[in-house]
Amino acid sequence: MNKNYIYFDNSATTKIDQRVIDVMIPHIKTLYGNPSSLHMEGQKARRVIDTSREIIASYIGSDIQEIIFTSGGTESNNTVINGVAHALNKKGKHIITTSIEHDSILQPLENLKGFDITYLKPSKTGHIDLDDLKSKIRDDTILISIAYANSEIGSIQNIPKIAEIAHEKGVLVHTDAMQAAKYRDINIQNIGVDLMTFGAHKINGPKGIGALFIKRGTMIKPLIYGGSQEYRFRGGTENTPLIAGFAKAVELLQNEKMVRAKYVESLRDMFESGLQNYLKDIKINGGGERLESISNIYFRNISTETMIINLDMKGVAASAGSACSSLSLEPSHVLTSIGLSKDEAKHSVRFSFGHENTKFEIEKCIKIIRKIYGNQL
Repeated sequence: MNKNYIYFDNSATTKIDQRVIDVMIPHIKTLYGNPSSLHMEGQKARRVIDTSREIIASYIGSDIQEIIFTSGGTESNNTVINGVAHALNKKGKHIITTSIEHDSILQPLENLKGFDITYLKPSKTGHIDLDDLKSKIRDDTILISIAYANSEIGSIQNIPKIAEIAHEKGVLVHTDAMQAAKYRDINIQNIGVDLMTFGAHKINGPKGIGALFIKRGTMIKPLIYGGSQEYRFRGGTENTPLIAGFAKAVELLQNEKMVRAKYVESLRDMFESGLQNYLKDIKINGGGERLESISNIYFRNISTETMIINLDMKGVAASAGSACSSLSLEPSHVLTSIGLSKDEAKHSVRFSFGHENTKFEIEKCIKIIRKIYGNQL
């Protein structure tokens, strides 16, 4: 990437830390044994995977057997929805989620046959009402799946309280923590969930590797069969380089999380206040408790597509929202769910910041937006 290019799309993916790359390279070039092989080269790879699993399990406060490596958040989320549904369909066929979940939750739910899905509607800030959640739990409810942090507006849900409410009724709780992992506590001893999705490429690790926490004793069926890997829960040869990189990214995050969060929050606040000082007819979508890294802005006089294209031409990367649905011509379901009209949703842009970004980049981006915006008036 051009060193002068400003990357404000860190919610889509993050730059791999060089220290993570350094850990991965030997496992690509020389330590390439299959970790399921019994010979020496295979067992070297097995030890790397075992050590990596220990690092990640320690970070989230789980047992090592409760960590299942996957290809990323989408696979983990699909595994939860389909795996719990198939394991517990004799107990009940009711699942609760929200209308602002990632498509990797919403689409598997839509494809379940014979299940009743309740979609909680959030407030204008993107937060669900806990009393509303409590009232929607039924005798046949088997799962509540709610993201810890929304990828488009950054709203943080009270996952510990949600887990408490669910467990009082004997219902499993899953949270997609892909976005939250970089800046929030995802220790399962503190947040109390039964299942949790998280992954590497949102925390300056490699793409193509994620993890699913499954609390011991949880009833869930595998999504992928065909091998004894991952405690017979997820068949397929483990990707040793990516797993090693994932563990290194977690180690670095553990040591630097608080500093990163505080710095990124200062960038976001500087960006939002700077825009508001110059452009009076914009507004920040969402609100309340939200991720430090996300700023979703409504621009009244310019469409999302026009703004993103013009920003890119000026050397700034931003997005319309979730990268997994960015090619859709439909307005963001997240923004319309919190009360924006379709037209307002089609005039909104997500900027997401990382600890590699600088205040100089913030200032430059504000100037660019002012110029783009001014040309549209």
